[in-house]
Amino acid sequence: MGNEKAVAKALDISHIHVASNRSYNNEDALQSAIYLAYIYALNKYTVFRELTAGKGFADVVFVPYVADVPAMIIELKKNKTVESALTQIKKKEYYVELKHYYGNLIFVGINHDEVTKTHSCRIEKFIKEK
Repeated sequence: MGNEKAVAKALDISHIHVASNRSYNNEDALQSAIYLAYIYALNKYTVFRELTAGKGFADVVFVPYVADVPAMIIELKKNKTVESALTQIKKKEYYVELKHYYGNLIFVGINHDEVTKTHSCRIEKFIKEK
């Protein structure tokens, strides 16, 4: 689907640049790392943090305002799994907030390992039910 390893590596680098050792492991620092890693995306996306969506709050949502780029719902986890992040997006139905969006939609699960200070990523394409 996407280059998950490249996304994880970019977050490893970005996270170091936006956080001090004291704040490195908090969610705001990780959200900032994502924002920095995708700063170029502001030319194509409106970015929402903690968007009220479905049955909760989506950590980060990228909604494009140009054609031919997908919308993205990103769920962040710490010391868990990327699969648990993707499961949360689906279970809490974060995608319903984009019900009027007709382009491609991808789900991105990101996990931050607090001990190794590395990230993992899984990307899935959302398939709308008919």
